[in-house]
Amino acid sequence: MKIKKYKTSIFALLGVLFLNQFFLLQAFGQQLPKTLNNSKDYINIIKYYRYLNPDSALFYVNEGLKRAQEEGDELGKAALLNQFGMIEDNATRYRESREKYLQAEAIYREQGDDIGLAATIVRLGVVEKRKGNYDKALAYFMDALSISEKNKHKLGMLEGRVVFAETYYNLGEYENALSNLRIAEEIDKQIPLSNLSLNMYINFGYVYTQKGEYAKAIEYVEKGLSKSNKVEYNGLKISLLLQLGTVYFRSGKQEQSIKIFKEALAFTRKIKNVLREQFTLVELSQVYVKKQPDSALFYLSQALKIAEEHKMYRQQIAALDKIGDLYKAKGNLAKALSSREKRNEIAEQFFYKDMAKQVASLESAYELEKSKAQLNELTVESKEQQIVSYIILSVAVGTFLVLIITLVYYFRSKHLNKLLRKANLELEESNDIKDKFFSIIAHDIRSPLVSTISILGLINDKELDERTQHELVNKLMLHCDSSLEILDKLLKWGQMQIKGVRLNTSEFNPMPNIIRNLALLQEAAEQKNIAIDVDIPEDITLYADADHFDFVIRNLTANAIKFTKENGEVKLKAEALGKNKIKFEVKDNGVGISQARIEKLFELSATGTKGTKAEEGTSLGLIICREFVIANEGELNVESVVGKGATFSFTMKGFIKKIA
Repeated sequence: MKIKKYKTSIFALLGVLFLNQFFLLQAFGQQLPKTLNNSKDYINIIKYYRYLNPDSALFYVNEGLKRAQEEGDELGKAALLNQFGMIEDNATRYRESREKYLQAEAIYREQGDDIGLAATIVRLGVVEKRKGNYDKALAYFMDALSISEKNKHKLGMLEGRVVFAETYYNLGEYENALSNLRIAEEIDKQIPLSNLSLNMYINFGYVYTQKGEYAKAIEYVEKGLSKSNKVEYNGLKISLLLQLGTVYFRSGKQEQSIKIFKEALAFTRKIKNVLREQFTLVELSQVYVKKQPDSALFYLSQALKIAEEHKMYRQQIAALDKIGDLYKAKGNLAKALSSREKRNEIAEQFFYKDMAKQVASLESAYELEKSKAQLNELTVESKEQQIVSYIILSVAVGTFLVLIITLVYYFRSKHLNKLLRKANLELEESNDIKDKFFSIIAHDIRSPLVSTISILGLINDKELDERTQHELVNKLMLHCDSSLEILDKLLKWGQMQIKGVRLNTSEFNPMPNIIRNLALLQEAAEQKNIAIDVDIPEDITLYADADHFDFVIRNLTANAIKFTKENGEVKLKAEALGKNKIKFEVKDNGVGISQARIEKLFELSATGTKGTKAEEGTSLGLIICREFVIANEGELNVESVVGKGATFSFTMKGFIKKIA
């Protein structure tokens, strides 16, 4: 009876494995590796499972890492750690994902593999981008691009430009995204076609669609489609078709959009890729939402069925959300409620499962720490008993020695704890200084750098006459000079921060500083025909940090220009408050700031707003301005009426010289 029972179990297990393998073949239209001989074989099978069955992917990652460890295959280990990071990334476990990428980065650096290193740094940037830390993401991407350019690795350079473009797209900086994509396009012409090439065309489609330039979007997407006919590009071909359908839909050509989406759907079914079939059904349903909700429900129901069959929990939740919204719009509140309840039930089960794993992990960690604590306790008890034995053998000498040892240990521990607290405080302060320093660099250098790249792009086109080219070169020199000046000041400030010198106070007339900083902003003002009125007494003398003053006046004026409409006016004014304080005002007649936003304007969590010509911006500059003003024993205030403009005022130590 037992043999028959075991036979039944064995056949059932083999059946499950067979169905699992069969499903993978259907899903991807390819064959799994028959044997796992090396890291590359493990990576191939991990890629099969990564989206479809993350638990299986994790199993093979751990097996592959064991194999690489046994064989001393360090580069294989690094590549497997990258795959591990991607699995964690897909599950939104960003902390764990970052840890795996950092381990891979350390191996690549140790092995001197710059190509692998650059690719891993890109993954670190992607994690930061998905967390919304765009400044950190751009810093990682710049690092990876520098490594690829140093090694003249064209594929790495292409990847660097593509991820730069994606990040700027997410930030809404479409011109910066296009600049990077055009550079990527030139690089792509020099190397064989790759999946990054097709990603580049997809991103061109994204940006031009968002800008409303549908003809250009279609041109790039169709160019990508013409190159996506190889089997290994099947997934990207579907993405290109979906982007093309989206362009037609956004441009009002619904029939053409439906035709393209259905073509993508047919292709997913032809290559038996159920993952992309499910996604395509969802995208197709959105075309019908407004005019044919029943058709939208039909396609969403098919997408939900696929997600249910293959236990795609996140996809089930997304499909049920959209189905619930459609039923609500149709007035069928009972079905809408049913969809919501089913969605909540799946979400609860799915996230509870992930939470249970984390709790189990925490419990294991707790038990391990508990065991260590017990071991330490036993060790301490053993030492104490030994000391007692020595005391019994030699009471007088032992007591004296114990007393000395105790006192030495006490004072030594006290001293070490003091040093540790001091080191922790210094480390925290150093980290704060580093974050502030890089934030200022990112805030002040990026805009001139973008302008410089744009001018270089115009000159590189070689379609300008000599006079225009000469003017652009002069403008480029001005941008470079101003950027170098800003960078020098920032580096000097950062050096002072690191060495602990907070201020470099001196007496100076602020008028030359104001004129110099306004010159940097003149072009932005001229583009919007904004008049800048300066009412600053010539005989003012400030007693403050000149670099800090430059930063504050430049940023407040730049913000005033940014949020003032064409033909507007910006006023700079200064007056004495008492005998030793000067008050400066930067006033505009722009869009103004609501009281609710003013209350959170100087918080790091404040979200950025766009200027009157869609100029991008964040609240970081104002936060830094406020810190500089406070450091110089002043105050920074803001008054505003929505639609009528805003006035930023700040004070610094100073006086007006009396002229005899």
